[in-house]
Amino acid sequence: MRKWKFSVNSGFLGRRRDRFTEYQPDRTLEEKFKLAKQVRGIDGIELKYPADLKDIKLAKRLLEESGLVCSAVNVDIKDAAFFRYGALSAQSKEARDRAASLLREGMDIASELGAGLVTTCPLADGYDYPFQIDYSVAWQRFVETVMEVVSYRRDMKLALEFQPHEPHAKILLSNVGKVLHICSEVGLPNLGANLDIGHSFAAGESPAESAALLASKERLFYIHTNDNTGEGGDWDMISGTVHFWHLLELLYTLDRIGYDGWLGGDVTSKHIGPVEAFDTNTRMIQRMAQLVDRMGTEKITSLIHKDGGLAETFDYLSRCLVEKEI
Repeated sequence: MRKWKFSVNSGFLGRRRDRFTEYQPDRTLEEKFKLAKQVRGIDGIELKYPADLKDIKLAKRLLEESGLVCSAVNVDIKDAAFFRYGALSAQSKEARDRAASLLREGMDIASELGAGLVTTCPLADGYDYPFQIDYSVAWQRFVETVMEVVSYRRDMKLALEFQPHEPHAKILLSNVGKVLHICSEVGLPNLGANLDIGHSFAAGESPAESAALLASKERLFYIHTNDNTGEGGDWDMISGTVHFWHLLELLYTLDRIGYDGWLGGDVTSKHIGPVEAFDTNTRMIQRMAQLVDRMGTEKITSLIHKDGGLAETFDYLSRCLVEKEI
């Protein structure tokens, strides 16, 4: 069985709320590390910047004491106080410069913490209405700002995370195709994607296909594991609770393409505590990975390559789910 690397997103270990109520209280970085250490099977923690990294010495000490690796630094560029009208694509040069500065700072901090990767989800860059933005100019600014960031440190990777909506009705970077587009426009090898599984479902994609496309261009840098109904909001549900077969297909695809990066937990603890949520998420993925091993990557591939063999494929896959054949 492949040794997968699991991490947790520190942002989900602190305050969690929506427009109706609060589910989890605000927590200090020490408290977040204490929770993270209780999650079975994880090796790393993805730290938010600037919220979690105001004291770099403290972060270093907590990483050393916990034995966890900093899997990535997740840079927040959606603060409405600065980015109400966009960040990477904003008309305001001041806003674009601030977004670029935060990402450059994130790269420096990630390097200091031993991580080679910065992730960001550019949710401030979007729109709600027709005639709200100039699409051509917005995309040009987006590309130019990203180019500026990735040119700053060629030894550090930047993983852009796409999402179709929230907080805007439409986000500029809304699907895998647009990520590949900007990677092509920028043209530098240290720009790639953080594939958030729930966002991929919300975009109407098959995450396995998205992963294969990104990997074919060597742009699959990081993965956020979760699930989503694909309707309404970004629910950040436990992996496999909605799209079981799609998650199996993703794990099969990741094994086949040789993905050796992080599987970062990105799940919301609304009904259970964060430790239980992340623990269950990790266990679900581990057990689905075991199931893929039992099914056999080569066997699955041989079935897929048979035209008209769908019935045979699912007959075989479903037989692997049970101990005694029906």
